[in-house]
Amino acid sequence: MTDRRRRAPHVAIVNYFTSSYLTVLLPQLMADGAASVTVLDNSCDDAEWHALSEATAGQPDVRVLRSPRNVGFGGGHNIIARHLADLADDEVLCVLNPDTWMEPGCLPALSDALDEMGPDCVVSPVIVTGAPTVPVVWFAGGDIDLRRGVVSHRGYGQPPPAPDGAAYLTGFLSGAVMATTLRVWRSEPFDERLFLYWEDADLALRWQARGVALAVAPRARVWHEEGGSQTHVGEQHGAVYHRYMNRNRTVVLAAHMGLLSLLVGYGAKRTVGQLLRPARERRWRGGAAECGAALAGLLDGVRTALLHAVARRSVRCSHRRAVRSGGDAGAGASTTVAVFAPTASGGHPEYVRKALDGVLDSGDDIRFIWPRRPDLEGRFVSDRISQPVAIPAQRPRSDLGSTWRWVAERARPWRRHDMAFCLFLWRARDVDVVLLEEIQRFTLPLVVWLSRLRDRRVVVRLHNIRRHDYTGSTVDTVDEWLTGAGLRAADAVLVHTEGNREVAGVRYGLARVSVVPHGIAVASGADSSAAGAPTFLFFGEIRENKGVDILVQGYAKYAGESALAIAGRAEHSVRRVIDDAVDRDRRIEWFDGFVEPERVPELFARAHAVVLPYTDFEAQSGVLHTAIEYGVPVIVSDVGGLGETVRALGIGIVVPPRDPVALADALTAMDEPERNHGFRRAVVAAQQSLEWRAIGPVLSSILRG
Repeated sequence: MTDRRRRAPHVAIVNYFTSSYLTVLLPQLMADGAASVTVLDNSCDDAEWHALSEATAGQPDVRVLRSPRNVGFGGGHNIIARHLADLADDEVLCVLNPDTWMEPGCLPALSDALDEMGPDCVVSPVIVTGAPTVPVVWFAGGDIDLRRGVVSHRGYGQPPPAPDGAAYLTGFLSGAVMATTLRVWRSEPFDERLFLYWEDADLALRWQARGVALAVAPRARVWHEEGGSQTHVGEQHGAVYHRYMNRNRTVVLAAHMGLLSLLVGYGAKRTVGQLLRPARERRWRGGAAECGAALAGLLDGVRTALLHAVARRSVRCSHRRAVRSGGDAGAGASTTVAVFAPTASGGHPEYVRKALDGVLDSGDDIRFIWPRRPDLEGRFVSDRISQPVAIPAQRPRSDLGSTWRWVAERARPWRRHDMAFCLFLWRARDVDVVLLEEIQRFTLPLVVWLSRLRDRRVVVRLHNIRRHDYTGSTVDTVDEWLTGAGLRAADAVLVHTEGNREVAGVRYGLARVSVVPHGIAVASGADSSAAGAPTFLFFGEIRENKGVDILVQGYAKYAGESALAIAGRAEHSVRRVIDDAVDRDRRIEWFDGFVEPERVPELFARAHAVVLPYTDFEAQSGVLHTAIEYGVPVIVSDVGGLGETVRALGIGIVVPPRDPVALADALTAMDEPERNHGFRRAVVAAQQSLEWRAIGPVLSSILRG
């Protein structure tokens, strides 16, 4: 009982000539267990104030505030939230329209849904309308389509869902009823400049950008008289409605999808429809005043959106000039970083997630937005990072059949990852830094220059100094020249090792390159008692430059007892090499295809050492750092950042590339128990210095400039 009373919602209501509704609603709220009800009177009318006072008389848990002027819907609720400043952050506040009727048990159901979904969540009941005996859905979830500029209610006009279902996520919440903790309300209040309409859509977009989940609780149900707080039943919407609907739609969506898209792009159809709505409501008879109000609202919205864009740009420019000139304007300021990393599977998105978590663990006030593909695996999604789905999924080449179909698929700009990211950057607001964790072929300069055009710092992480499949063709030469142009235009270029820095500086003519080591998250899932004989492990994507042919030649010269496990997805050009080796030597086992995450700990637990006999490589290896995570020594060829890292940490043996004899000798040397244990102790010692928590502050300082 004590816990229920502590979590009982406090209800906030803004009144505008709706005292007749509150006479019925307030007793329902108190009977349903509301901790308190606070009503702000926006009417500025003595008669309405007197009626409201009579409606609330004799109810000690109901407080009534009077505003000296009409401050609007959002402004009124912000005043109520400030009035509740003495309440703790974990108390629940429910925003409620007065033209509603609450079914018994609704407030406890909302509180239970918040406990179920977590503290960073906002919950709405199912909102119904129509005849109370045969209600239909008015709101049971919704979506905001930022491509067309449309906000939609799911299941509108349909029978309501069963009241016994679990809470589910949605993309939009109606401002008619929604509940969350005061901490969430205080972190993102209503935008008072909107005054009326679209405040809920604006708030939903800002909440989602901060990683706040939006949900609907079917066990909670509210009946709502649609438009009851603005119009009388049976009347068309008035001029005030059409003015603010058009104005605020333009102001809110222009910041997210761009003003041009609203006026002449994909959003133009709905923009024109909103202008013509007054005439359609009156069946094209009359409505001149309402049509004029709609046009005036649109023009006011365009003007306001332009002023907001200029103001945001001016603030960003002033802030960055102050920071770059050595001032302290950036001290304590939050930095929002947009991340480009569209790969949907494999090791790279996992690397990105861990790297960003390392920065967040550093304690700096940095917020990440990672626009991702809709098919990104769930294990790469982080509740600490805002991850809107903004990068389209692409059909793999194997599904397209001919090369011409593949070219047509990739040639469409709206399907390309880099173009989708550019569009996201153009629409996004409040992005300070762009972090490119991947670069797409030929278009790096475009992404960098577009970001600089919007006055954003650009940081490029150069994982591969040059493409793994670089052949020196004319196409590759043009690609390398464009990559260099993009890197020279960026504010910072990051590599993983000193050797990578020297190569990148010479190859691309870069004056300044920063070294940020590849980090690790120490694995807790390794099982040292895994069944099976010890193995030498070759792990990861198997391409021609990975030296699998050198590996099988060297292993054929090895006379020890450890088996060889090859695990990973292989290119067509190297599959025959592995098949032939497996046929010749029964000690070799091939785990063909992508290795599922749950199988990785077993493979590394059996590993005597991880072998990376790469032949051509101008990068750092994620597999090498996976071996460090699992505490396994390594044998690597001296290419890219492999040899430099292994020698510096003392965690294994470095051999010349393309040398099967040296590789066989290294396999034999790794069998010596004392030497193997020495390498393992060195790996354990290296883990602490390479943890993402230790590397995060380095990347954080570069991102903040």
